[in-house]
Amino acid sequence: MESQSFTNKDLYFKLPFGMILSGPSSSGKSSFLLKFIADSQDLIDPSPKSVLYCFGEMNDNIPILQKSGVNVYAGVPPEELIKSYSKPLLLILDDLLLSIDEKYLSELFTKKSHHQNSPNSALSVRNIGVQLFPRQLDYFLDAYKQATNEPYGYLLIDLHASSDPNLRLRTNIFKDDEEKIIFISKNV
Repeated sequence: MESQSFTNKDLYFKLPFGMILSGPSSSGKSSFLLKFIADSQDLIDPSPKSVLYCFGEMNDNIPILQKSGVNVYAGVPPEELIKSYSKPLLLILDDLLLSIDEKYLSELFTKKSHHQNSPNSALSVRNIGVQLFPRQLDYFLDAYKQATNEPYGYLLIDLHASSDPNLRLRTNIFKDDEEKIIFISKNV
């Protein structure tokens, strides 16, 4: 069996980056988000000096985040507020996509961190695969199937320009996960 070795540095999210966290209700998005924030020092390079969680509706995560020292804000954060936090800043927008002016959203997405909910279905997964991996659709769909086979399973798609192409599809990214899994195409 062929294996490849990667350093932890290869697996970091490189700032600046945008992330969309998508899935149906009860798919584990909140748990993923809480773990991501808790492990952010081990997942993001450079490590965030501050975290700002902005929300559209009150939810069970807010007291948990506040107790852990995360700054929370109800609604779309004004630019002055964002600028007031130590950099690098991990900015999370929870269920605020429809509340944000399109131009401002574009600026946030291209310049800062964010969080978004999008619909999920077998067709949308296939459409994502066709768009992102047009010559390797079977590879993408197989990785998705394996990654989401367990309850609350997820497939992380890393499209950052500086990321190793071999590390585009992963799961089990958190420090308490026993084994980090990277799906590597046979056509590499």
